[in-house]
Amino acid sequence: MNRIMIGGVDEAGRGPVIGPLVVASLAIPESEIEILSEFGVNDSKVLSATKRLEIRNKILTQKNWKYSIVEFSAEQIDRAMEYENLNSIEVKLFAKSIQEIGAHNITKLILDACDVNEERFGRNVTNKVESFSKNTTLISEHKADAKHLIVGAASILAKVHRDLEIERISKECGLEIGSGYPSDPKTKKVIPVLISEDLPYIHLRWSWATVKRAWVEAGKGKLPLRPRKSENVEGQTSLDSW
Repeated sequence: MNRIMIGGVDEAGRGPVIGPLVVASLAIPESEIEILSEFGVNDSKVLSATKRLEIRNKILTQKNWKYSIVEFSAEQIDRAMEYENLNSIEVKLFAKSIQEIGAHNITKLILDACDVNEERFGRNVTNKVESFSKNTTLISEHKADAKHLIVGAASILAKVHRDLEIERISKECGLEIGSGYPSDPKTKKVIPVLISEDLPYIHLRWSWATVKRAWVEAGKGKLPLRPRKSENVEGQTSLDSW
């Protein structure tokens, strides 16, 4: 395998009130970067769902490419938010994803920064990657998915994975939940239904202001914390073990 590898990392689902946060990383031989252009890679947000799925399937079939997709459920987010903030969560998820593709093989790593301070985000992430080499070129910047093909490809992997999970959740609850973003009319419409039981629906992010507000407006008082025992988090309450 060509040891000169370029890696990119991005996330999907930072802001939604429904569903998981997904972080994806991709590492490929730098000499093959133009293949991504041939696939039609771009920032996932400017591509159609059909095109994203097509590109994602092509990426996953490449022999010398390594990828990692880390999914963090709504319940895991709520548990972690009891102890830390979203930026801290994403730092750990980015680091986990990078570790899984083999950071020691990457000579250039590009991150789509989730912090207002781009350099701080890159520093915080790589400090948590055990095998990260100081000789690796690190680029951490905002909107990297629109500037670098490798990050655009990672954004597609993350976006498609989350979209498929949202589709699964929609089928599970038997409702059209839209994108899961609070501004989506379909999502707005379904939230009152998803908080109509004794507890909010499991795939809602209970720690989000949107859910807390809907719960209060429904006359249910203060929103409770997540139950301490659940099959969906396997006992994990924070990301510290990562």
